[in-house]
Amino acid sequence: MDTDQPPTTTTRLLGWLGALAIVAFLGVAVGATLGDVRYQPSSDEGFYLKYMQEVCGRGPGALPDLFRFYLGDTRAHIFPPPSRVGFVAVSAAWGGLTETTLPALSRLSLASHLALILAVYAFASRWFGPLKGLLATALVATSTLGLGLSRHALTDSFITLSQFVTVALFIEYVREPSRLGRALAFALAFTFAILTKEIAVLLAVPFVAFAAVERWYARRDVPIVRTALVLALPVLASIAVWVLAAGSPILLFKVMKIVLLSPATNEYAIRYGSGAWFRYPIDELLMSPWATLLGLMAIGVALWRWRRGEYGSLAVALSLVYVGQIAALGPFTKNLRYVALLEVPLRILAVMLLWEFCDAKRSRAGLAACCAAVAFLCWASWADFQLIWLQFHAYDPVTALLVGVRQMVPTTPGN
Repeated sequence: MDTDQPPTTTTRLLGWLGALAIVAFLGVAVGATLGDVRYQPSSDEGFYLKYMQEVCGRGPGALPDLFRFYLGDTRAHIFPPPSRVGFVAVSAAWGGLTETTLPALSRLSLASHLALILAVYAFASRWFGPLKGLLATALVATSTLGLGLSRHALTDSFITLSQFVTVALFIEYVREPSRLGRALAFALAFTFAILTKEIAVLLAVPFVAFAAVERWYARRDVPIVRTALVLALPVLASIAVWVLAAGSPILLFKVMKIVLLSPATNEYAIRYGSGAWFRYPIDELLMSPWATLLGLMAIGVALWRWRRGEYGSLAVALSLVYVGQIAALGPFTKNLRYVALLEVPLRILAVMLLWEFCDAKRSRAGLAACCAAVAFLCWASWADFQLIWLQFHAYDPVTALLVGVRQMVPTTPGN
């Protein structure tokens, strides 16, 4: 926690009221734009809708048929597989409560983003205290990428929620590894995140790095065997669930093979998702330049201070998540949708940097300056959201689209 004294009950209550106010405002403001979403039922959205409708109508017994359908139609191989049973199950339940349509999936995305806001505040207020936690929450809540994805009938907002909770719970576990409840909570969250999207298993890269740093550099008593178990068991549990969902390990193996190999023959992925690892931060700068710049600066400051012996556990953890995911996902198709999680640590780090730079902890003028800076960043992010997602109706935030929106390339030949 970043405060000298524990917050009072009144301060905690006001913090939660502030977080709920952000949720209410964005729920109304973004919800009002859902009627303008241009769906693409022949793309990823159509497959998620099919999975939702089948499982909602027939229950879990529909899953083996969905695996066979996916294997039997080679045209489906460039689209999302039915192995994302975490999202499929939740979307089916959501459909049972509402309706099984593309707009219903959009509302699930928005609900996921609003839930993310509350999750960020729940953890950030523990780490920093209510006020600084609320500033971090506000900046995450107005993420240009997050707001845009919260309108679409895709899985990205839901995946971001599940992965952030996983990251936060691992940080909590490493801080107090002797508490069995934290280890179990993380293991369950990690299992669900993997079942929601297979590539979440690569979160193990920054997790292992952070645990190793805490044990051998910070001299925290992080148990090797228990940490290995809480990282390995979710993978094994996910495989078991996938086998049950597919109906046989052979079907599962074939689907996973397609998931890994299909991008190499996917013309769209090759044309619009290729490039070096640094395409991710470049695209983030094109999406939301000010918050991204501050977040990247904060990573540099955290690592520079660590080198000087000024180790900050939380800043290093969040930096390792960002750097580790960029490194782990570098060989794969590059699309900001696939790394939407990285908006969360980047924006939290940006607020941490502003808070310290303004000396907000000790000076009222510094606190006012920090709040004003965060307010500006939130406004700039919202303006970028309006430009990219509302005015240009972005669907896939690839580099080709973003440079056009920013008028960095001619929009028509000869211009």
